[in-house]
Amino acid sequence: MIKNLNIVITGTSQGIGYELTKKFLNQNNFVWGCSRKKSNIKNANYFHTQIDLTNKKQIKKWVIKIEKETKKKIDIFISNAANYERSLNALDNSGSITRTIGTNLTAPILLTNLLSKSMIQNKFGIIIFFSSVASILHDAGTSAYASSKSGLETFSKILKKELEIFNVKVFVLRLIYLKTSLSKKLSNKQIKKLKNKFKTDNYGSINKIYGQINRIYKTKKKIVENLIFDKQNV
Repeated sequence: MIKNLNIVITGTSQGIGYELTKKFLNQNNFVWGCSRKKSNIKNANYFHTQIDLTNKKQIKKWVIKIEKETKKKIDIFISNAANYERSLNALDNSGSITRTIGTNLTAPILLTNLLSKSMIQNKFGIIIFFSSVASILHDAGTSAYASSKSGLETFSKILKKELEIFNVKVFVLRLIYLKTSLSKKLSNKQIKKLKNKFKTDNYGSINKIYGQINRIYKTKKKIVENLIFDKQNV
């Protein structure tokens, strides 16, 4: 189990980020989390900051705060926060597109750029990105979201090559479906399509994600590419 480490997670007010944070705190880790909303997590080892991940100045200010409080010892960075607004491209608006790309792709790249410097200096670190099967399903109405996740996967593969010489490992987990505020936007038809595509009713769970992250830390494999839960027994 991951214990007594400094962990940075985005999107911790609800969903996957919230549940992972609670699990990490139960193992005496120190967690720095962020979201646009306040957090109801009450734990002396949890440090929450309200920020808008599409705001570059707020991102930089948050990282400076983390570096100061961790004394630049950041062990794990988990990029979890995501924005999903389903719409046909021609009917979409610039605000929605900007929020989706900014939250799902630009923010993880900027945060990695800043947080990885401490990891490089310490010659250790683990960076984990959450992707989505939307990147390979190519459903109508998901152009911005799916593109942001595809871009994140490509970024992770290149980043792995750049950081491995510093003992900083990069991982990308491609998730199918979990019951979160984002997945509530999916229709029954879309959920059925996922079931038929991947031939499973077992879409994944917080426990599976948490278990996989612990295995990543324990084995320190170089990269987990295109992880699909129903096919990887995790």
